[in-house]
Amino acid sequence: MALMRTLSSCVAVAEKAGAVLRDIMASGNLGIVDKGGINNLQTVADKKAQLLIVTSLMKHSPKATIIGEEDDVDYTTEEARSLITHDTCSDVLEHQCPDKLASIREEDLVIWVDPLDGTKEYTEGRKQDVTVLIGIAAHGEAVAGVIYQPGTKYRGRRQAAPCGVWSDWERSGSTDCRSLRVAR
Repeated sequence: MALMRTLSSCVAVAEKAGAVLRDIMASGNLGIVDKGGINNLQTVADKKAQLLIVTSLMKHSPKATIIGEEDDVDYTTEEARSLITHDTCSDVLEHQCPDKLASIREEDLVIWVDPLDGTKEYTEGRKQDVTVLIGIAAHGEAVAGVIYQPGTKYRGRRQAAPCGVWSDWERSGSTDCRSLRVAR
């Protein structure tokens, strides 16, 4: 199932991007740029997290369309290649795709990436208010998504789901995902 494979990759990639956000914040070198407008900031973390997410998803789901929020990111650099992760979340793959989404092909997928939602809050050190967002659409409809909060006390809280399924798990340094459960 293309959707579940892609969702599995998105979950793992969101976590890796969260680690990038934490590492850059810890370094104190945010590289803040004002892109113009009200609260329209960009940091080194925005670009590096998007670079990791998009290049990894391009490798994992090459037939999908991937759209990142940041415009000025070069995916052909050595840095881009060095950030690629092939990780997946095995718990996602253990679950069956909802019947209504099972026929979706990889080339039907459009993946929307906001590598650092809450950049202003990030620049203010409010890491609990920051998320990595990855949305997946097919045929003009939202079909799945990942929300990763890298700044929670457990070094990340993730929520991910194909439509009709909900997952909510907290992490405490483990690399294991917790299970998905059907939403009612």
